[in-house]
Amino acid sequence: MKRVPIRSWIVSAALVLSVQVAGQVDSVAMRYGAAITQDMLRTHLGVLASDAFEGRETGRKGEKMAAAYIMDQFRKDGIPPVPGGLERGLMADGYRQQFPVVISKPGGISLNVAGKDAVFMKDYFTFDEQLAGDLQTGEVMVLNTLTLGGAKLGGGSKVVLLLDDGKSGNGLMPDLRKVSETLVKTGTQVVLVATPGAKAIMEGFGGAISEGRMRLDVPERKNQSGGVQVMVVTMDLAESLLHAGGLNVKKAMKKATRKRLVVKVPVRFTSKPLDEHLTAENVLGYVEGSDRKGELVVVTAHYDHVGMKDGEVYNGADDDGSGTVAVLAMAHAFAKAKAEGHGPRRSVLFMTVSGEEKGLLGSRWYTDHPVFPLDSTVVDLNIDMIGRVDTVHGDSSRFVYVIGSKRLSSELGAIVEEQNHLYTKLDLDYTFDADGDPNRFYYRSDHYNFAKKGIPVAFFFNGVHADYHGPHDEVDRIRFDLLQQRTLLVFHTAWELANRDRRPVVDGAN
Repeated sequence: MKRVPIRSWIVSAALVLSVQVAGQVDSVAMRYGAAITQDMLRTHLGVLASDAFEGRETGRKGEKMAAAYIMDQFRKDGIPPVPGGLERGLMADGYRQQFPVVISKPGGISLNVAGKDAVFMKDYFTFDEQLAGDLQTGEVMVLNTLTLGGAKLGGGSKVVLLLDDGKSGNGLMPDLRKVSETLVKTGTQVVLVATPGAKAIMEGFGGAISEGRMRLDVPERKNQSGGVQVMVVTMDLAESLLHAGGLNVKKAMKKATRKRLVVKVPVRFTSKPLDEHLTAENVLGYVEGSDRKGELVVVTAHYDHVGMKDGEVYNGADDDGSGTVAVLAMAHAFAKAKAEGHGPRRSVLFMTVSGEEKGLLGSRWYTDHPVFPLDSTVVDLNIDMIGRVDTVHGDSSRFVYVIGSKRLSSELGAIVEEQNHLYTKLDLDYTFDADGDPNRFYYRSDHYNFAKKGIPVAFFFNGVHADYHGPHDEVDRIRFDLLQQRTLLVFHTAWELANRDRRPVVDGAN
């Protein structure tokens, strides 16, 4: 983290002190916070985390059902559609922001060596398919991992066979990113990485490799690592290729160390992408403010989960059903307050996003296509898993991990602590906010897309547990007492931010 100059530190300390001194219980906030009940949270979660919603996978039937349920709750709470929704990029209903996604499945690139077709997931596999079109060549340059380590590669061939002795990288295969970055400089288009670990990887991780990767369906540079298609092949396939040039792997490995080695052999690649195009959606509940309605407090949680595997539904009651129902409960409380003449000064956007499990896609789409100007967005309070306890804290612990609240705004961090002191008295655990935290949770949930835009964030989290991303993350394992208290902490923080005279000062850096 960037060092803060002493003058900035003094100013920040003064702001924190002013927040701590000014804090006092707000009876109006307490009245509407009381509307957030365990029964309400249990009812919502019993629906969203039921088998009927099929694990709420992004772009699938269950996600659509969940989106419809959330939108219906906003309507029932008297939250109207976002004003001018169509002009702001929303659907006609004024609640949903659709975004396009594509699932890129491996297996779309076929490989033929010397007239014989290789078999995907038997002879070769890919993690990402970047080859833009068909490619045919009559020669293959042979390198080994020693050659790759720094020797002059000479004029590159379109196709390179890289022979790995199994001693580089992680013991199974070399660093593919390094391979790509090195060979792109030589004009190589495809590199075949022959490694002893290829078969073991396909046998052990074949399901994960074959299921594909979801991304936003937008024009992007084809290969983020520089334009080389990397394919991992078995040593048997390498032997077949080298045989056409009168060599075997052992001989080729030695020759490639001493000199530039090119094998004359016909190799053909045919690219037919196996892409599946879907739409996903963020669901927005907007409570308009009064005298400061042009400024916005955003409260987020992702409502998607991982769907079904082998016929079993992964319901994700904690991840992130708990955060989703917290957002619904807070939206209900704010809407009730507004209806009774106690609406917020700033506008509040309660947004449940999709695609988090696929790479923070929904929040990225929103921050790239904001419905409300980002420079008017005061803060994002993000909730991802607040219904359980983790393996560090005991069942009797009343805690919540707070991440990122002091990184961009020390004042925001002080506000969270003040609201906790006044209303919830939870143990605020900052373990995962430490510099160099190996879990990197700060970068792994939807708040991060707001932080990247310079918007202060606070992320509320209960830590991982044995059921994380497993089939037993069910409603009967939720601690509704803790879920309620953690929801109240976020509610009171949002209430304070929506009603205070000025927005938190941005005085830090990611």
